[in-house]
Amino acid sequence: MTVATYIQETKVTIPAYIIDLSPKDQGVIDRLLQQFGNARRRAYSLKRQGLNKGTIEKILQLDHQLNSRYAKDAYYSIKELPSHVTFGGLYNQRLREKKKITKIEYRKRRNAILLSRGDKSKQGNLNLRLDLTAMTLRITTCHNQPRWLYSKIFLPAKYLEKYRLLLDGSHPYTVIICRRDNNEGYDVRVTVTVQSQINHNAPRLLALDVNAGHTDFAVVDKKQGRVLSIGKINHHETQHTSTGKRNTILHKTVVKIGNLAAHYKAEVVVGRLNTGKYKVRNKKAIRTVRQMPQFKFRQLLTHNLVQQGIKVRERSEAYTSKLGKELMSACGLDVHKCAAALFALKVANYPLFRALKALILSGQGCFLDEGDGSPRKTFPQRFLRELTALHQNRRSSKRNRMIFWCTMMASEELALVSDPGGHSAIPGSWGRSFFESLLNSTFASLTVKIC
Repeated sequence: MTVATYIQETKVTIPAYIIDLSPKDQGVIDRLLQQFGNARRRAYSLKRQGLNKGTIEKILQLDHQLNSRYAKDAYYSIKELPSHVTFGGLYNQRLREKKKITKIEYRKRRNAILLSRGDKSKQGNLNLRLDLTAMTLRITTCHNQPRWLYSKIFLPAKYLEKYRLLLDGSHPYTVIICRRDNNEGYDVRVTVTVQSQINHNAPRLLALDVNAGHTDFAVVDKKQGRVLSIGKINHHETQHTSTGKRNTILHKTVVKIGNLAAHYKAEVVVGRLNTGKYKVRNKKAIRTVRQMPQFKFRQLLTHNLVQQGIKVRERSEAYTSKLGKELMSACGLDVHKCAAALFALKVANYPLFRALKALILSGQGCFLDEGDGSPRKTFPQRFLRELTALHQNRRSSKRNRMIFWCTMMASEELALVSDPGGHSAIPGSWGRSFFESLLNSTFASLTVKIC
């Protein structure tokens, strides 16, 4: 059996820093950083005035004494910025207003980066070029003398061994030089493009429900629709800890998820959250949700798992928690595990999920036994004819309506049950049998894990 694969590209950033820099060379780099910083702010101002890209680049090249590539990179670094930006950061501006840093130090923090994008035709990068033999970084100094500055750099051996073939000039790479605060040195970040083979037809689906302090998951077989595993990974320390420790915990969490995906041969689906728009009356809940490092988590998840050949997708998980809250007592699981399973259902079979959502959110169910019993137009007529006939003379409970509707949807959409009479295939029980028909699952193989 052949496995369908495709190539997916990811960006990998390699950390390094400049070592053994003389005061003269440091002055050359500082002047170049100041030129580039002034060019960035000028480009941002001209762009807001409505000038086009070509005109801005010519002005930067002439007025700030930058070569054409530096001018293009200066415009590239600001083209996606919003309408209100504080160069150097609002934090540094507040420090300057309170006179906690000097004017000279504030200017240095505003002019703290130098960017050069890669070009394969120019042996990887023209303005900031790596020489792995001598372990130096050749910096083009524009109109300063000398024309090039050769600075020694330190690059960790594990990155050098893994990505040497991408840094020898045969592939483009982007280099950023960043000055540390208080003149403590210069960091270097080298970004390369890594290609990975991704399994396009993974037989299973691993859905993640990201919450504050823990992530719940559900593994579903795509073909048979069976729930194979439901569990939770705890990471409570991410809410109340330093940035470095939080990143370490997130890395460990991503490793666990990668091991689960590799074990089940599953692709990973994670919810695309927008915590900035979360608003409720409870201020503590707002603060807890907005402190979730979900964006960093999704970045690490995509970056690490793609390199392992695991497909990662981001999808909206809207209404999964709301529906999970309604179904948790029926399934015998907490709301987050139900939300993870419903998220898997939403990705694997959206029509069934949509019908379930419409049923629950309708309040009294979607079966019309009020008034003259005429069916609503929001549901398929092939179901409503039978449902109206069954319920037009009697009023059923909300729970029984949900059982009946999900059974009908499972029989029609997934061809699970055959009931010509239109009666429910669930033998009157409320519990996991309902969830079995909902997800086309057999809970005999279900395992609950807490990692």
